[in-house]
Amino acid sequence: MHPDGDDGPILDAAFELFGQVGIARTTIGDVAKRARINRVTVYRRIGSKDELVQAVMARESSRLFASLAKSAAEQSSRADRVAHGFATTIDSVRTNPVLLKMFDSESPVVLEQLTINASALLESAIRAATHIARDESSTDAFAVPDAPEIVARVVHSILLTPSAGAPLETYEDLLTFAHRNIVPLLVAGRTESES
Repeated sequence: MHPDGDDGPILDAAFELFGQVGIARTTIGDVAKRARINRVTVYRRIGSKDELVQAVMARESSRLFASLAKSAAEQSSRADRVAHGFATTIDSVRTNPVLLKMFDSESPVVLEQLTINASALLESAIRAATHIARDESSTDAFAVPDAPEIVARVVHSILLTPSAGAPLETYEDLLTFAHRNIVPLLVAGRTESES
């Protein structure tokens, strides 16, 4: 059985097609053909094309957060978990050709999901940031009370507007930025070396 259940082959097909031909040029018929099912099944299981785009984005966000948690867990200090979690999130999106196409899409659904209707995405990101930034005692004592939300919003902003003042092009740039600006928000009362 597919790890994503019955909808998995549909989401896989849509994800592949979005990356190959773009969202605007992908039809429900194309997805059905790629998934080796009929169009009615796509509509019944997922819904409209807009709902299909939303489902693919939700699944890819979940995959991203799982990957980010794994990467952060490999770090020995809380400060490094936070910094690598931040850098890995941005780098993972930037290096995923399908997610990049979705970010570059002119589809109103994608733009809405990334901007005015991004609350579900941000809520997941806040939960991920909270989980990664917790120390071994599992407390939520952050240097700034709403730090996980601030961090999620900073990541969101960097992904939507990649360059401004600070250099954020490379993974090392992102780590430097995170240690300088993100770690102090999340790691209460400790220096980098103590974390």
